[in-house]
Amino acid sequence: MYGDVTPTNGVYNPAVVKPANEKAALKPVQGDALLRERESHADWFAVEFLVYYERSQIRTFAYVRRKDGGHIPDGEYDVREGEDERRRKWKKWRGEWQVKWRHRWSRKGQ
Repeated sequence: MYGDVTPTNGVYNPAVVKPANEKAALKPVQGDALLRERESHADWFAVEFLVYYERSQIRTFAYVRRKDGGHIPDGEYDVREGEDERRRKWKKWRGEWQVKWRHRWSRKGQ
């Protein structure tokens, strides 16, 4: 009747059928972590963050801030987060946060 699929013709009417979402929705994850400047013996400090994941990879950072309100300078950081306290590498460059995926940073050209 309205362009529905029927067993006899098996054809979709594109005006009726909604196209699939090509971009997967990003999943927000808010949490706490410990940061320390890479290759230093400085003390770990507590931060809170909000990141967006696509599947198992961080795609974008909403914010990362120290719990004590202090400033986090640009640089590379070791991060321990999650229940398993898995170590990751994060980088703050020109005020933007990035995560290291294998051999490259999440933002190109940096």
